[in-house]
Order: sequence, then structure tokens, then C-alpha cells
Amino acid sequence: MDGMNAEDLDEQFYRDTESTAFPKLSDHQLALLEPLGARRMVRAGELVFCAGERNFPLVVVISGELEVYESRDGIEQILAEPLPRDFVGEVSMLNGTSAMASLRGKAGESEVLEIPAAKLRKALAELPGVGEPIVQAFIMRRQRLGRDREFTGLRILANPGCQGARHIDDFL
Repeated sequence: MDGMNAEDLDEQFYRDTESTAFPKLSDHQLALLEPLGARRMVRAGELVFCAGERNFPLVVVISGELEVYESRDGIEQILAEPLPRDFVGEVSMLNGTSAMASLRGKAGESEVLEIPAAKLRKALAELPGVGEPIVQAFIMRRQRLGRDREFTGLRILANPGCQGARHIDDFL
């Protein structure tokens, strides 16, 4: 790694962690997850959940394609484009905090399996061969976002001069 700058090291990290952060679910894993949720169709542009939302579901792509994105000052950054057998979720699902990004349909129509966060938390401990890869993916996704210079992460939105927002900003 001699002679590699920070950008090169980040690129190497992203390549090395891709399969852990974005594993494809097997037929067996899908079969175990299926009874926990409900399938539905999502059209292009339709929001599945928004950044800041709490208790958002784990979303498994059955067919089609979705977009995970962040919007800042009216500019969108695409973070991921999940395809069939991919799942969308993050560490915040496990502790009930807010989603860090938004999710919408990309393909004309996509079929998804939505698993409520509460059912997912219970199942992760009980489903052999499913819980570990999902939790590892969540942890790796958070580590990858932490290295992303474009991702803004936590933001405080308030009216200019709002004292409460200033106190929160100081605390953070």
C-alpha cells in the first residue's frame, strides 16, 4: 500500500468490502424472510421510505430496481441501486433510530418484500444463516458511509436563528 493516497485507500476499501456490504440473498434466506413481511409493487419514483423516518422496513427486492439516495440542498446523491435478491436496510433499524437515506422505485415496476423493523429485530436472533449476514451488511454499510466524503449524514434542519437547533448542534 506504499504510495497510495487517501482516495486510493478508500477505493480499495470499497472494493474489498462490496460483497460484505451488499450480499445477495439465497433462496433459503428468502424463504425464511418471506413469512415475516408482505409483498407489494413499487412504481418508478414512488417513495418506500424517507430519510429521517423511524421504524422503516427492511426491503428485499424481488424484481425490478430501487434507488437509495440522499438529497442535500436539492442535489441528489445515489448511494445504491438495489436489484433482485438485494436488501435495503441499515444499523438504525436495529435500534429504532432514523433512516439516513431515502428509498424509491427506479424500474417501471418493482416487486418488494417489506419486513417491519420490529419483526426483523426479533427474527435476526432466531433465523440461522440469515441474521449474521444481514447484521454484517448493516455494519459494513455504516462504515462505508463514514468514509464517503460526499455523504452528509446527520443534518439539523431548522429555521435560521432557532435557539433549540443551536443547542442541539452544540451538543452534537
